[in-house]
Amino acid sequence: MKLFLAVCVAAMTASAQAPEPRLFPATQVQEVYRVLLDRDALLLESINGVIKQKDIRDGEVLVTAGSVQDCTYHYVGSIAAHPKNVFKTVKGGYEILNAGGIIADGEPHIHITLSTEGKGGFGGHLEKGCRVLYLAEVTILKYSGPALTRKDNTNGVSLLQLK
Repeated sequence: MKLFLAVCVAAMTASAQAPEPRLFPATQVQEVYRVLLDRDALLLESINGVIKQKDIRDGEVLVTAGSVQDCTYHYVGSIAAHPKNVFKTVKGGYEILNAGGIIADGEPHIHITLSTEGKGGFGGHLEKGCRVLYLAEVTILKYSGPALTRKDNTNGVSLLQLK
């Protein structure tokens, strides 16, 4: 019972110290683009191409179906205040379970989750050079409203803020 109470007190103390969420002003979906990428297309590079072509400064990217034959991503490698990224490249047939992220100031920040038999789900921040195996179905939303950008904090973590 004492251990249970100690855990409850610790959890309440931690939640009391947690920073409040930063809520940005509401925005509207201005346009929606549905994109099909075929075999050998470069995932991030293709998404960036559509963003530039359609002049999307603020929006969102969703990848709802697809597969890759090789993919580079990075993930957090420590819990230190300054992030340490671990880069990984996988080769072979991998299903895209999902991928998505916010476009701020014309730059997407996309995370991807991959899976293959025996490895379960894994992934991280999508990097250039991720090549589509059979297809990738991508939806890109263009927002109209208060613009966002990213700025590094004192620890080098790029955070969203109003532009």
